[in-house]
This record gives sequence, structure tokens and C-alpha cells, in this order.
Amino acid sequence: MIQRVQLALLFILLSVVVSPVLAAEEKSADSPQAWLVTYAPGDLYYERFGHNAIWLKNPAQGIDHIFNFGFFDFTQPNFLSRFLRGDTLYFSAARKPEVEFAEYRAAGRSINLQKLNLDAVQLRQLEGYLIAQIQPDKRDYRYEYFRNNCSTRVRDALDLVLNQQLNQSLIDQPASFTLREQIHTAAEADPWLYLGMDLAMGPNLDRPQSQWQAAFIPAVLSTAVESVPGLVAERSVYYQGQTPVLEHQPLWYLFIVGIGIALLFVLVARPWRQQDCNRPCRMFAFAWLGFCSLVGTFLLWLWLATSHVDAAGNWNILFLNPLYLPAILYLRTKPAGMLWLAKLVLASILLAALGGWWNNQVMLAPLVFFTPLMLVVAAFLWRTKNTNRGLTHQS
Repeated sequence: MIQRVQLALLFILLSVVVSPVLAAEEKSADSPQAWLVTYAPGDLYYERFGHNAIWLKNPAQGIDHIFNFGFFDFTQPNFLSRFLRGDTLYFSAARKPEVEFAEYRAAGRSINLQKLNLDAVQLRQLEGYLIAQIQPDKRDYRYEYFRNNCSTRVRDALDLVLNQQLNQSLIDQPASFTLREQIHTAAEADPWLYLGMDLAMGPNLDRPQSQWQAAFIPAVLSTAVESVPGLVAERSVYYQGQTPVLEHQPLWYLFIVGIGIALLFVLVARPWRQQDCNRPCRMFAFAWLGFCSLVGTFLLWLWLATSHVDAAGNWNILFLNPLYLPAILYLRTKPAGMLWLAKLVLASILLAALGGWWNNQVMLAPLVFFTPLMLVVAAFLWRTKNTNRGLTHQS
């Protein structure tokens, strides 16, 4: 009898202790939650910097969606021209997690989650803000790589509900990388993307920046939220993809390719073996300088006629001098024209390098790729400086 009483008392005691715990767990599962979702970089050029989103769960409201600011549509009217003018439209959307995650799993991209420790008021505010951002009148926004992209929009949404705590935590912390260095890290696997972005972007990318600015990279934001005490309540890996193998040596690759093309020019033109090498020398020199002039003109247009603010003040414009093409057209019939063209090429290389150094613009990728080619072109032109053959038109 005494044993039965003891067992009954033990059962009652366990019920008193365990029931609140089970109730708390059930309440926790049904309570609103917010997660920062960070996706690893992918293979396509616009996936190289990774991606992120906010996952909201509120069973009482029927919400279990991932709010994503990274959508664009290639078929939208004038997409290419808007992209070139710096007026690309992106849009926001909310999708079910099984749909969203399936795409990234299929691409082999890792998915990392950070549960955010937000109170009920903050969760309601975040929910209201995100729902408003996917409405037809607000869903579209003008995309800007470093200041208004999928990651900065997630950053700003979190900062709003945190009453600027995230900004205050990051704005005075200097980033360990410049914008250009962050781009280099993300583009190491593709030397041509590495070169193209270095060519198109001016010295703004080499200015010191704060951690707040650096959070345009999703992985940086994932690390940055940890700086707010108590904000991250839980971390987990939803899916572990394959870690991509990066090149890590794009400058060497570009230098070797530049040397290779320069040697190919020499071998095809054979300037040191032919008694009369004027025609092949001029042909390659004119073709290459014409190409560089067109690229330089495009860079000048990006600077002066578009909304790409980070293309301003670009010293690569002098290196790929837009004056090459009109100079060719004017000087090709002049007896001393080849000498002047050779001097223009050498002066452009020197002034671009000095200008970039003076203005703190990193230009290593364009310099290592283009300099060997430019020196060969200058040598071709110098070789033909003392002859008039082929420089005048016949009537």
C-alpha cells in the first residue's frame, strides 16, 4: 500500500514537472520564428557572391515562407539596355521553403540557417515589413551591386526591427577588405569575370569601408549579425553542398594568357624574320588598338552616361585609350604616323599606371593582361616608323 502511494506521488510529481516543459516546447514550435538564410556561391556569374533571405514561420497566420530580394527577369522589357545603364530592376517575392530550398539543393549550394532571437513585437514588425515589400507597388526596386542588393535589403530589414542596433554595431568597424578585394575573392574561380569587373570599376572600390558596407556580401552579413549580442539564438546547416574548388591564381592566369597572345602576334607577323614586315605588323597593331579603343569608349560611356557610380574616375580608360581609333585613322597615311602611334601607346600605359597609383586605384589585372600585348604593338609600330611603304593610298 505504501509503495502504491509512493508511485502515485511520483507520477503526480513527474506530471507537474514534465507537463510545463512539453507545453513550452509545443508553444515554441507554434510561436513565430525568423531565420537568416545564407546560400553558398554557385557556378553562374551572378551566383558567385552567394545569396541570402529571411525565413518567417508563423503558424497562426499560415506563414511559412522565405522572403527573397534576389529575383530578376531576363524577359522584362529592355532588360539588357537597363542593365548597361545601371537601371536594372530586381523584385522581391515569398516562396515556400520546400520550393526555395529544392533549387539550391539541386545546384549543390550549401544552405546555412541562423535563428534570430527577436521578441514578439519585433517579429510582428518584421513580418509586416516583409509582407509589404512583396506587394505589387513595392516589389520592384532598382538594383545596385554594392548598396542596394539582395543582401543589403535583408540587412536593412533586420536593422529596422532592431532599432538600428545592427548599424550601430557595424558602422564603426572597419572591414578587413575593400570592395574590390571582396569582388576578387568571389571571382577567383573565373579570371575573365575577375578581369572584367576590374576593368569596369573605378577607384571607389578601393576606398576603406565599414562592416556595414561590406555586408553587401551575404556571407559577411551572416558573420556580422553575430556582433549584436544575443541576436543569433541558434545555428544549423540545412544542407551541406560541395565546396567549390577556386582558382586562387587569376592574376597569373591572365598574365600567362596575355604573354601567350603577345607571342602569337609575334609568331604570326614574324616581324624579326621578314625583310618587309610592315603589313602584318600594322595589321595586328591596328586591329588590337582598335579593339582597345572600343573597350575604352565603352568604359567612358559607363562613367559619363550611366548610373554606374562606381565606374566613375576609372583610369583604365586611359590605358585602353579611346583616342587609339581616331589616331589610327588620322596617322596611318602620315610618314611618321607609326612612330607617333607607338609613343601614344607607351605614354598611355605609363600615364594609366601612374594615374591609378596616384588615385589609389588597383589595376593589377588589366595591367598584367594588357601590358605584354601593348608592348608588342608598340614594337610593331616602332619597327615600321622609318618606312613609307604602304602608308599612302594609290589613286
